Amino acid sequence: MKINCRVQVSDRTLNVLHPLLKRTPEHGCLVIGRQSIKNNELYILLQTLKNQCRAKYKVNDNIEMIFDKFIGHGKATIRIKEPPHDLLIQSDPISLKGFIRVVKLVLSKKVNLSTIAISNLNTKKIPNAQRKKLVIKNNVEYPTLKGFPRYTEELIIDGLNRKSFDLQILRLNNLKVLNLSNNQIRSLPKDLGSMQHLQELILSGNRLGKDANTKWDWLDQDNIKKNLCLLDLSSNCLTEIPNKIGKLNGLVNLKLGVNLLTVLPRSMRRLTSLRYLDLSHNCLQYLPEGIRKLQIIDLNIRENPFEVVLQSHCHYSILVPSLVDCAAEIILNTSMSYDASIIPRTLVTYLDSATYCICGKVCFQNCIRKILYFKLRFPVVRYSFGDIIPFECYLCSSRCYNLYGNIV
Repeated sequence: MKINCRVQVSDRTLNVLHPLLKRTPEHGCLVIGRQSIKNNELYILLQTLKNQCRAKYKVNDNIEMIFDKFIGHGKATIRIKEPPHDLLIQSDPISLKGFIRVVKLVLSKKVNLSTIAISNLNTKKIPNAQRKKLVIKNNVEYPTLKGFPRYTEELIIDGLNRKSFDLQILRLNNLKVLNLSNNQIRSLPKDLGSMQHLQELILSGNRLGKDANTKWDWLDQDNIKKNLCLLDLSSNCLTEIPNKIGKLNGLVNLKLGVNLLTVLPRSMRRLTSLRYLDLSHNCLQYLPEGIRKLQIIDLNIRENPFEVVLQSHCHYSILVPSLVDCAAEIILNTSMSYDASIIPRTLVTYLDSATYCICGKVCFQNCIRKILYFKLRFPVVRYSFGDIIPFECYLCSSRCYNLYGNIV
């Protein structure tokens, strides 16, 4: 049996790497087999891409331990007794599981040696490193039957007019960049948010805003909340953005240009990593006040009307807060984690929709809402008419209203 992988050989005695390899994992292959039909001794053959010299390790009674706790992530280590080497292996999880399983069967003496091909220990031709970028330019090139290469890290399917998301993409455990721009996709699967390494998601020129039942559950998943750095939703006919977008803690670049947005979710104030924000060519009447608190480097708000009637956006009643509001305020102020597995989904939605006063205090229904004008002070602001922009503001008390309510 043979697997193509990346291997690092560590000498436990000298605490240095094997001289055949560099100090970083190198592309190569591992083979387990016999030298001849008369010899039942099994060996693991290691052969590297840049150095065709072979390192051969005896298997029987010579493997001290196999570390496979992270085999699901494509990582395992085989500890050899003599010589005292550790083989640190990185490979496709499925292939690696099969190889480690064979090694364990050999150690337990439950494998039929006749099934191990004799020619396995001949010098192998190692293929070049797996192609990590895949660009599909037309439907003829689309791998409908054979599927996408497992090692793909960047996948570009641009302008093929595909109407649905291909679920085969979810099997790409190494995928970092996914570009599905200029198609006709209307919805995305929930499991997209569970992809372990996805950092850039480009969906411009699709139809996510055309389906009234579009679900955004993929934004709720832990991996995408932590890892996603770039999200491009431009040119999707979107009329609204869900509050869930505020959960993308690692988001640095957000593109929402050329849509039909009239307002933005208040949860955007939580995007503390955001540095680039494109809101151009929309129908925005005002911006949420929380955007002013972000560390944005480049803000594009060109071609937006920003037309509001101030008086129609004012509300002046301050009431005694409910117990639900008091409890929700404590949860948010103490940064307690919450999700639908801990509390009812309706309460999750309620917490996600929280508003914040200009003073920074959490407030819910019991607040004063007013449109106030502020000057944008980001390093780069791209605008059409001026840098004095209307913001939707909330004031938690009469005191805050007296302090900030007359800012125009």
